[in-house]
Amino acid sequence: MQLDLRTLCFNLMVFSTIFGVGMILYAKKHKSFVGIRVIGWGQLLLGLGALLLALRHLINDFTSIMVANLVIYIAVILIYRGLLRFLDIPLPFKGYLGPLLTVLLAGFLYYYKFHVPNINIRIVAFSTLFSVLCFIAVFGLSKYTKECGRTAIRIVAFMFFAVGIFHVFGALWTIFQAQLQDFMKAGLFSSLSVIAAEFIVILTTYATIWIATETLQSALSEMARTDSLTQLYNRRTFEEYCAVEISRAGRNNSIFTIIMCDLDHFKHINDQYGHPFGDEVLKIFAQILRNNVRKQDVVARFGGEEFVILLPDTDSEQGLTVAEHLRETTLSTRVPTEDGSDLSFSVSFGVAHYSRSDNEWKAVLSRADKALYAAKKQGRNRTVCM
Repeated sequence: MQLDLRTLCFNLMVFSTIFGVGMILYAKKHKSFVGIRVIGWGQLLLGLGALLLALRHLINDFTSIMVANLVIYIAVILIYRGLLRFLDIPLPFKGYLGPLLTVLLAGFLYYYKFHVPNINIRIVAFSTLFSVLCFIAVFGLSKYTKECGRTAIRIVAFMFFAVGIFHVFGALWTIFQAQLQDFMKAGLFSSLSVIAAEFIVILTTYATIWIATETLQSALSEMARTDSLTQLYNRRTFEEYCAVEISRAGRNNSIFTIIMCDLDHFKHINDQYGHPFGDEVLKIFAQILRNNVRKQDVVARFGGEEFVILLPDTDSEQGLTVAEHLRETTLSTRVPTEDGSDLSFSVSFGVAHYSRSDNEWKAVLSRADKALYAAKKQGRNRTVCM
């Protein structure tokens, strides 16, 4: 079986250029993703190296051998480095090994072209060092621990491993092969090497877009479930949790408590210090709520300065204790103002627990709301349980 190496190099150049430009444009559109631009430039460089390789005998040897192979090698370094950066994985061996191997390759290529010409040794040197590069990429990708895109990363890691093994066998095969007189007629191994490079371009692009898409979908889903200012759950998400909790209570005879809370005189804070400061107060209070409840508790911004907490497996007495702790913690909190003074603020709480007579969770919420109204009516900065 014989494949035309020059044609394959041109094909690789076209593939790499198209994918490289696409990745760079994608990175420009989605600036929150780091590393994709580096992958794109690596693919463009790979295309340039393939083009210079295809022009063998049409341009000078230094460019078609030295420059072409080094550009291809550096391109793959950029591709796997960009991929690791995109995945937020530290570079293996502090990133020193890639440049060191490039210098080593340059020495082999120069010596065995211009001092002791030997095509076989040049192929062995390139294949050996290229396989090391692939194994470095596999080692780096093995550090990926996130769930998002794990399948895609496994595919890419397997691809780098397979390409690395292929080049190891290629180097061994070339050692025992008859002395080559023309690289463009080096045979099947060189042709398959170009095809392997196409797999690197295609699968790294595929994995990157796969993970980026999953990340964007996850972010959009999270935005739909959370309040943009406080990063707490929003009302819709809270209602979903309540529906699940009352269903569980009906099946398991469990209980739950809902706490409603409202910042006292919040309009006065906005009027005196401005809405940006008011937003800061809301974020601080949201942090107080987050830091003082259990992991299984659900905290949400219900609207405006009103917040709500769902406490699974909690009776009203325990809920009252939680609310009182939150009230005292809030009252002791100081918020720096622009004039150098500290502002303290208070919160009123209403507590209600699930009763067997409740047909829906909204009945519990309604009682908690009435308790909150009673706390406000009794002078604010207090907790009422119903």
